[in-house]
Amino acid sequence: MGLSISAPSPADDVIALEDAFPEFHQGIERVLRDARGQGAVVPENAVTVFEAPSDGLVIKVAVQIEGELIAGIEYDGETTRAERAVLQQLSAFANGATVREFVEHGLTFVVERLRDPAMPRPVDGILSPRNAGPCFQRPRLLIKALRAAYLSQHGDFAGDNIFDRPYSERWLAMGNTEKQNRLETLIQAFREQVGLDEAAMAVFEIDQYDRVVVIFGPEVGVWDKPTHLLGLERWLRRQTGERIEVFVEIAKDSNRIRRL
Repeated sequence: MGLSISAPSPADDVIALEDAFPEFHQGIERVLRDARGQGAVVPENAVTVFEAPSDGLVIKVAVQIEGELIAGIEYDGETTRAERAVLQQLSAFANGATVREFVEHGLTFVVERLRDPAMPRPVDGILSPRNAGPCFQRPRLLIKALRAAYLSQHGDFAGDNIFDRPYSERWLAMGNTEKQNRLETLIQAFREQVGLDEAAMAVFEIDQYDRVVVIFGPEVGVWDKPTHLLGLERWLRRQTGERIEVFVEIAKDSNRIRRL
C-alpha cells in the first residue's frame, strides 16, 4: 500500500495557496516539487486496515499485526495544493510510526516541517495544527476520525506514549565522517541564519549515538540559550528527516577565583 492522493481541480493550481499562511508557502512548494509516494508493500495477511472518512476525504492505514507499526497509507478525495502537501508530509511521518504516534504527533511534525523558520510565527502564542491555517483543518479532522476508528476496535491508548523513532536505514548506512560532515554543515547554516558565529555557539562533540552537543560563548545570554537549542534541533530534524537530539555542554568559568 502506498500513497495515493486524488488530483486537485485545475483551479487549485491557479490559486496561489490561498488556504495556507504565507509562512508555509515555501515549505508547501518544496514538498509538492519533491513529492514521492510513501509507504511499503507488505503481505496482506500481515496487516490490518483501518479506514476513516471526514469532510470529503478518506484515509486508509495499514497496520502491522506484530508491532502495531504503520506499513502503508492512502488518501482519497479532492484536495487543494496546500492540503496535498500536508498529506504528503503526514505520510512521510507515518512511515514506521505507531498509530498512536501518528495521531498524536503527526500534524505537529507537519506544521514544523512546512513552516519557514526565517519568517515570523503566523500566530501569537503556541503554533499548533488547530491554528496553523485552513489547509490543516481537514487533515486534522481526518486524523481525529482515524483515531476514533482505531480506538473503537482497540480501546483507549494505555499509559504514556513511549514510541521513539529509530534512525532511518539510510542514515545508519552512512559512515561516521560523512554524518559528522553533514551535521556540521547544517549547524553552520543554522548559525548564519540566527546571526551567531562559531565562538558564540560551537560544536563540542557529536557522540556515538549521533547526539549533537554544543557549547555557548559568554556573549549568548542565559535566556537565549534554550531558544537556540530548540531552534537548532528543529533545524537539524527538518533538514535530515532524522530524530537528531541536541544538548548543551556547560562551559567552565574562565576566572579561576570564581571557580573556587
